[in-house]
Amino acid sequence: MSEKRRSFVICNVALSEIFILILAVFAFAFIVGEAGRVSAGPEQEIDYSAVDLVGSDLGEGNPAATNNPTDTTKAGGDIIPKLFGGSFFLREKSTEVGGVVTEGEIILGGVPAHLITGALWGGIAGGVTYMIAGLLGASDEQAKAASLAVGLGVGIARFGFLQAQAAAAGNKVLFGDLFTKLGFGTTQVAFLWGIGIAAVAFIILYKKTEIQKVTLECLPWEAPLGGKSCEECNSDSLQPCSEYRCKALGQACDIVNKGTTDEKCVWVNPNDVKSPQITPWDKPLTEGHRYSNHDTLPSSQGAKIVRNPNNCIQAFTPLQFGIVTDEPAQCKIDIVPNKGSTQDVFDNMQYYFGDSLYGYNHTETLNLPSPESVKNTLNGTEAPEVPIDGIYNFYTRCRDANGNFNVQEFVFQLCVDDAPDTTPPVIVETSINSGSYVSYGIDEVGIDVYVNEPADCRWDIESKNYDDMVNTMECSSEIYEMNARQLYPCSGTLKGIEDKKDNKFYFRCRDKPTAPGNERNTNVQSYEFVLKGSQPLNIIKTGPNETIFGSTTSVKVDLTAETSNGAEEGKATCYFSNSGAQGSYIAMFETFDYKHKQKLQLPEGDYTYYLRCVDVGGNSADESVEFRVETDNEAPMVTRAYRTDGLKIVTNEDAECVYSLNSCNYVFEEGLKMIYSNPSIKTNHFAEWQPNIVYYIKCRDFYGNAPLPDQCSMIASASNVK
Repeated sequence: MSEKRRSFVICNVALSEIFILILAVFAFAFIVGEAGRVSAGPEQEIDYSAVDLVGSDLGEGNPAATNNPTDTTKAGGDIIPKLFGGSFFLREKSTEVGGVVTEGEIILGGVPAHLITGALWGGIAGGVTYMIAGLLGASDEQAKAASLAVGLGVGIARFGFLQAQAAAAGNKVLFGDLFTKLGFGTTQVAFLWGIGIAAVAFIILYKKTEIQKVTLECLPWEAPLGGKSCEECNSDSLQPCSEYRCKALGQACDIVNKGTTDEKCVWVNPNDVKSPQITPWDKPLTEGHRYSNHDTLPSSQGAKIVRNPNNCIQAFTPLQFGIVTDEPAQCKIDIVPNKGSTQDVFDNMQYYFGDSLYGYNHTETLNLPSPESVKNTLNGTEAPEVPIDGIYNFYTRCRDANGNFNVQEFVFQLCVDDAPDTTPPVIVETSINSGSYVSYGIDEVGIDVYVNEPADCRWDIESKNYDDMVNTMECSSEIYEMNARQLYPCSGTLKGIEDKKDNKFYFRCRDKPTAPGNERNTNVQSYEFVLKGSQPLNIIKTGPNETIFGSTTSVKVDLTAETSNGAEEGKATCYFSNSGAQGSYIAMFETFDYKHKQKLQLPEGDYTYYLRCVDVGGNSADESVEFRVETDNEAPMVTRAYRTDGLKIVTNEDAECVYSLNSCNYVFEEGLKMIYSNPSIKTNHFAEWQPNIVYYIKCRDFYGNAPLPDQCSMIASASNVK
């Protein structure tokens, strides 16, 4: 599908079975513990006391009091009493028979002895639990949680029981009073405490494993279904309804009377209750494949896709197919059937068929895993939505603008070839195009290669056998770890990139990451990849660098730059900013070349603009330009007029002047042009003088400022020019 999301939930043994197992292990542990106390002789009162640590050695004995401590059996005697019935403790060698413990003295010797006993009990119970849980089919996480919980419960229960019993015998041990108050002095209560501790520990420790792949989609906004709000577009008499506003109110809204003064937004075909009809589309179907009859459905409800002549499709190979609808429709596809007739049924389908747009033609691409890889991934667990036999049914529905959709899905059936995979993986594309430039001075670049199936990949600077390549990559190893293009990424870092030369790298991959080596397929040919080293980019010329004059309040300014070197001999994209702040740069209108220009309209003032140019290799260069804008919106003034060998006038600024012999009411371009006395001095103007003629003179500066059409800059005649 266009965006694949697989959720493989590891199905676990019921929690009730785990708790039954915990109960069974506890019962067994306590039965064995009690058996260790059976005696053929008369019943003796049990004494769990221990004595001073000073001058003692490690001994093992029955919890009952003894009249001859020096005869205590040493560690290493009968193993069963040691592990289940006995209590390790430290005993003073020189204690006399009938010795009395000082009243109120806290005996510490029993605490380590009882801790050791509790730990032994807990360790054995936990180990037994782990083995039995595995035999019952529990997951490793369940078995570990259960074994730790049982071990903790049995250990604490046994420790508390021994401490309480020692306190009951008259010894004041460290935790005796606490465990006595909690009821640990009897086997039954200690047993219940242990069960409770184990249950709480299991709940805390056990974490149910659930593997999910989450995909975030950015899709076009969609107008609501139907057209019940279409008329709202016609309600504003001051703002005519545009086609954009109309169609935004509903999928079935449209403009009628287009091109007239009476355009209206209406609900097209409001009584439509017919769902779109779906037909398989041959044109996009991958070459070598065809549609045939579905195994169980009529042709109006389904079709089967087969690889010629009549085979299953190849695993991990893109398959493209399509559908045609009899009206514009939005289509979806899913691997799980979903029955019902409400809009939620369509909305809850997982994937769009190609895209989310309404149209007649829809195309979808699949890249399905092999049955073998599905089985390996599930590893005996259940995922009903993923067939392990390779036989798929894809359920398709289409919905029109009024919300009608086909309640009965159109089903595409296909199977994936279950023959052993003997084809090596294929690198379909890379995150960086081969032949791309890299920035000057960069000697390593991160890269992703996208493979058609889960694989392990390596790279080297020479084309070698896979096993001889020393640079490994981090790769997706599970079939659900595909990207939106249904490919499996491998990430790595290419190192040793040299400037100003072509750097060649070679990739090879080996499929089935979890399979034995003899079952895996390896590339025998390398995938060649080239990165081009570059040189620094330079901005060699900028403008303007002078004062810009204009005759209007907003003056036209051309901001320019010229670049050289870099990745492509100066070809770059240049940006400009009036602040230089990050994020404030805007691409120049004329750019992506070695010459760049942006037209600006600026009022009078001083300006600083910041330029930044970047080439395809990521090389960048920064410059700034400073200039001033001045505004001159007044026509030139004649400051002097005299006649010496002709009529001569002087203007207050560079200008061009013309005259008429009739009046001031003439077009500037129609006047008789005055010449410059000196071509390099454009403030001095000359014309032939005739005393009996009146000269109606207009002067215009080089910013276009000139007198009004019926006015003159000066009227010269013999009476006012000497």
